[in-house]
Amino acid sequence: MAKQKVKKVIKGLKKASKLHAQQAKTLQGIKFGKGGSAKSKTPSNVTNPSLYSRVKSEAKRKFDVYPSAYANAWLVKTYKKRGGGYKGAKKAEGGEVSNKDLRPVPTGNKGLGKLPTKVRNKMGFMKNGGSVELQARGCGAIMNSKRKPTKVPRS
Repeated sequence: MAKQKVKKVIKGLKKASKLHAQQAKTLQGIKFGKGGSAKSKTPSNVTNPSLYSRVKSEAKRKFDVYPSAYANAWLVKTYKKRGGGYKGAKKAEGGEVSNKDLRPVPTGNKGLGKLPTKVRNKMGFMKNGGSVELQARGCGAIMNSKRKPTKVPRS
């Protein structure tokens, strides 16, 4: 019902002056959900939409320029501080790598058995297994949030 009314108004405004044509373009940009009402601008991965919208309106009042990098960073930080969260994939934790991932060393291969355990495990062959550890590369301290789960063989 609401969609039909808006479309009718858009048609009428397009026929009017340039100002009305611009207003019609703005109305056309509104996205409608299943119920015929305008969709919210709240992201779908937010766990508490009402809290998110309150913090977002505070950010709009607090910062002269919104959206901006500073305003968005403040929004996320404040939203999380007040108990909000985001839905998404879980991060991998450390643990043992099963022997299903590693193949046994072939009996006929003479050179593979002489390789160091780290190299052999990296190639995907057994002997002392391996483990998943959180590792990072760089010079200096690295934040835990920036560390990536990496398959690292035991020495």
